Amino acid sequence: MRICAVMKYPPIQGGVSAQSYWMARGLAEAGHEVHVVTNADEVEPEHRIIFDEDDREWLAPAFGQGRVHLHGTEPLSPTLTHIPQSNPFTGKLAGSAAEVVRRYGCDLIYSYYLEPYGVAAHLAASWTGVPYLVRNAGSDVGRLMNHLGLATTYREVLRRADGICSGSPYPYLGMGVRPEALYRGPPSHLPRSCFSPQVVPLDIPLHAARMQREHPHLVSNARPIDPAVPIIGVYGKLGIAKGSYDLLRALARLKAEGRRFQLVALARSRNMDTYFRVLEELGLAASTWVLPFVPHWKVGRFIRACRAVCFLERDFPITFHAPTVPREVLASGTCLILSGEIASKQRFRERIIAGENALVVPDPKVHADLAHALRLVIDDAALAARIGQNGAELLVDGREEQPAGRGYEPIFQDVLERRGGRPSTLPLADRGLPETREEALRTLVPALFEALGERAGAAVESFVSAHPSPGAGCFADAAAFCEWVLNHQTQGDAQLRDVARYCERLVWLGTTRAEEERLPLYDRVDRWGADNRNAPIQAMLRLVPTRSNLLRIERFEVLPPGLPPGREGSGPGACIVVFHKQPNMNGHHFRVNTWTAGLLERCDGTKTAQALLDAEAARTGRPAEELERPLLEALQLFHQKGLIVLSAPDSAINVAFSHA
Repeated sequence: MRICAVMKYPPIQGGVSAQSYWMARGLAEAGHEVHVVTNADEVEPEHRIIFDEDDREWLAPAFGQGRVHLHGTEPLSPTLTHIPQSNPFTGKLAGSAAEVVRRYGCDLIYSYYLEPYGVAAHLAASWTGVPYLVRNAGSDVGRLMNHLGLATTYREVLRRADGICSGSPYPYLGMGVRPEALYRGPPSHLPRSCFSPQVVPLDIPLHAARMQREHPHLVSNARPIDPAVPIIGVYGKLGIAKGSYDLLRALARLKAEGRRFQLVALARSRNMDTYFRVLEELGLAASTWVLPFVPHWKVGRFIRACRAVCFLERDFPITFHAPTVPREVLASGTCLILSGEIASKQRFRERIIAGENALVVPDPKVHADLAHALRLVIDDAALAARIGQNGAELLVDGREEQPAGRGYEPIFQDVLERRGGRPSTLPLADRGLPETREEALRTLVPALFEALGERAGAAVESFVSAHPSPGAGCFADAAAFCEWVLNHQTQGDAQLRDVARYCERLVWLGTTRAEEERLPLYDRVDRWGADNRNAPIQAMLRLVPTRSNLLRIERFEVLPPGLPPGREGSGPGACIVVFHKQPNMNGHHFRVNTWTAGLLERCDGTKTAQALLDAEAARTGRPAEELERPLLEALQLFHQKGLIVLSAPDSAINVAFSHA
């Protein structure tokens, strides 16, 4: 099989690049010809892997008939100048992919990460007539897709794809993707030749000294690393949600106690100045080394050289983000210090025993708890080694042993057969799809089934008898079921009535409707994030808050399941719930008080924040100075959650769409 793969690739760092690399290499080992089309050589310095001479042979490996071919993009230069200036990645990648498909006779196009790779794959496929597949990560669907314009672009790319490799199929079904195009994405691969307790540890002192000689601008500390002092390791992106600053503050506590350690970070961010400033403020600069990223095939060697490796992601805004770092550390047999949030996302979470096969810190923001875990491994090398050895056994279940890329072969073959007019031969269960209407209903509205109790089976049977066809898909079917329960099962049962209404709204959160696609997410263009990133919060007063067109506020007489009780309401359990649909179909809902609901309802795009403040002062009889801070902080939170945009008043350029 000849595959054109449009995706991230080394020297880009990160999990998507790593999994793309191992997939391409694995398919080549299996005898396939993989043509990688990538803009990897144009990656920014803060996300670039530094290669040694011996790394070059890894980039385009050959295995008899199977091999990886690399096709890069033309670097940005004065000849590519245009106004407004950008690096035209999508156009360059799409054109290169089309050329590769035609020149080498590729059977299909595979892409990983929607921007710009999935969009480019869609264009190249439409030009060449070959099928294309898409795999998304976390931030493309979880963050980028919820922005103006990108939502429509990504939705159209996904709907037209011949195959989507996903985790849960339901968000894509809600977007209108054809069920036959959905496949369960193969698990990320860990090559045991690079991640195991038998891997030769990296000589970190020697490596750091060489980086200092060859790339001094990328090394934070010119002092030599002492091989006799414990090394605490981290690798990947830095940031607040990554727990990077929690780790520094916990280590500062241990430094104050007189403990000796060395922090080595293969890490970068777009705001390194802040990280370095905090290191200085906490007195950790002399015992911390920030080094460049190493190639994916050397990460395991770095892990093996550390006393412990931390992965402390917490409060991450993309809830379905599932990084591979914890598995890489466990597979390497090194002690893992892990946040509770990430521990709960592991498929083997029930077998994680804190203190036995990992050190779990429930909330890294509690720096005393994080310092306690670090203190254990710094003080006791034997304990750290034993935890690391036990951690490696968590992955011994056969799933890690499948050769990289082999899980894609049946998916690719199925796509080609379907394109040839033959039906899919992969079972629905293997593709993550529901096998029956009742299974789909139970998945989409579990709270309603729980509320129905013993009546659920008969209710489904009666519903199916009255609606023999599921109509326009499982979400439409679930909405119809909620409405049917409201009309036929709730007489005199206020709790069941509100549960049915609540579930109907949850179904609405997960599906795209044709009439909603004709409206923009917001009627105005947001200016706060772009123009006022460093402005004081008071600058918000001159802007116009406008709530999302996909936001609904509902009032319930009885508290629906899963929501915490509140301190106010018109009756026992009464509550107000905000339902916020997002283009990626991962909307959210939460309980609010009467004041918050009223403020959101008044964010209708007709008044500035100052006007809202003045009206609130007049309504309550309280001084505006007293109300200003809480009102602005509420608007700021609304903006962070994507509930509103803040636009300049009376400016035609702010209008996202003109309405006839």
